[in-house]
Amino acid sequence: MQYAQLGRTGLKVSRICLGTMNFGPLTGEADSFAIMDRALDEGINFFDTANVYGVRNWDDYTDKGNTERIVGNWFAQGGGRREKTVIATKLFGEMSAWPNDGKLSALNIRRACDASLARMQTDYIDI
Repeated sequence: MQYAQLGRTGLKVSRICLGTMNFGPLTGEADSFAIMDRALDEGINFFDTANVYGVRNWDDYTDKGNTERIVGNWFAQGGGRREKTVIATKLFGEMSAWPNDGKLSALNIRRACDASLARMQTDYIDI
């Protein structure tokens, strides 16, 4: 696997990034785990997700966050999974119909980061 320095972050990431958007609605947890395990075995250390990923219907707020939950359950299995992975997540998408549960207000950024950390069962987000 080829790796590249990510800007001035000091992080080295695989040139291939694993997108996780369909983990949950189209790919069940067991298959998602197998995909992430295989990616890590192949040297892919850069995974991309978002707070709103994991929905079948974008207007249904109850499913949002499923992808981060699946990633978190995978991290919770141990084996150095979290330490070997560079995780990128995003937060712009609305998590509910309430006016401050989306976009880039300082309030939403704080809340979204805390919620993503909880769903992914980790104490840090890399990007």
